[in-house]
Amino acid sequence: MFHNIKFFLKFQLMISRINYAVKNIKYLIFAGHKKGHGIHSPFVYNLIKDVFNKKDINSELQKVLEFYKTINASDELVEFENSGAGSAYGIKKSLTLSQIIHRSGISIKYGKLLFNLVNHFKPETILELGTSVGISSAFIGSAAKEARFITIDASETKLNKAKELSENLGLKNIRFVKGDFDEVLESVLLNTSKLDFVFIDGNHKKEPTLKYFEQCLNKSHNNSVFIFDDIHWSDDMEKAWDEIKRNPKVRVSIDIFRMGIIFFCTELSYQHYVIKF
Repeated sequence: MFHNIKFFLKFQLMISRINYAVKNIKYLIFAGHKKGHGIHSPFVYNLIKDVFNKKDINSELQKVLEFYKTINASDELVEFENSGAGSAYGIKKSLTLSQIIHRSGISIKYGKLLFNLVNHFKPETILELGTSVGISSAFIGSAAKEARFITIDASETKLNKAKELSENLGLKNIRFVKGDFDEVLESVLLNTSKLDFVFIDGNHKKEPTLKYFEQCLNKSHNNSVFIFDDIHWSDDMEKAWDEIKRNPKVRVSIDIFRMGIIFFCTELSYQHYVIKF
């Protein structure tokens, strides 16, 4: 029985990866505006030019990039509680640090984007749902050392590793919160007056994702930026993303396949963009 279940999970994961690859190919074929051409919104055009396509690397970004390369090759074994929905780990509960980063972590490309977005918008209050071992936290935190940054994850082992990595980078403003989002998010938000920048990379199912979005939405404001990871991970996540971008408070949404980014600024015209990144 166990072997049958194990085979089914592996087969299901294989089909999921094939479907994801097909969606990615379609995105690469049909997405446009890589350099901003055809974009009529000055806000989005400048975002593409000054953030998405930014080539300059400052000292803080250089530091985290060098650190990333070091830990990306690490064979240190990390044992963890596999509680995340939509997890890429299958039934494994013990992986090397390198394997975790390769399977579910933020790549250099998207880590740089997170850094540049934070550096561009300069948020004072940041919330991350889904710390894992702290790769995205490192990119975000390195760009906003003075911000109030809270990151939440259910795995104590991975949180401890994230804390260790942030300490190695000299990041002192990150508050690590252990717990399931359903159990701790409400209390975190009660003690938060506003959310300037939110990165949601946790439960990869429609209803929980929409629930966390609605909770965070109550703390959003005109200049808030919300980012959702793995919006094309599954049909469920695509449905969640479709509802998010159609929310009446959302003015502009940007789909770069791996991530979805939304803005609430009322001065912007309603528009959804699929941008090649």
